[in-house]
Amino acid sequence: MKRIILVLTAMIGFVTLNSGFTAIPGTKHKSIKTKFATVNVTATNSTSDGVYVRLENNTSGGAYVFFIQPNSPNGTIIGQIPENGDSYTVKLTSTGGAHDMWVYWEHQSHVTGLSVSGMSIGCSSCARINIFN
Repeated sequence: MKRIILVLTAMIGFVTLNSGFTAIPGTKHKSIKTKFATVNVTATNSTSDGVYVRLENNTSGGAYVFFIQPNSPNGTIIGQIPENGDSYTVKLTSTGGAHDMWVYWEHQSHVTGLSVSGMSIGCSSCARINIFN
């Protein structure tokens, strides 16, 4: 008898509990999309040659490819990457002659290409490329 009362009490409690959580007609569920922070990759190119940019993420294995137009003014946005501390290999390739190339802290003069590994460029002051001369 105690088991029957216990089972009936549990069933009544379950029905009561479920009826309190039914959907209210006319309400909608909202979806929240999380957006990851990004930083702009900016460039300056004072030459008459374009420059291809390849950013290879050493942490995740992904890659980003951008192109810097000839005669791009200071601060031209060429793309975006996630804002993080991931390590990148940065590769610059000129479509023409040799130039001075700067990426964050790395600089080489009179080269047609530049490749630098281990750069954490996922911050707005880091993701800057300068091509000149």
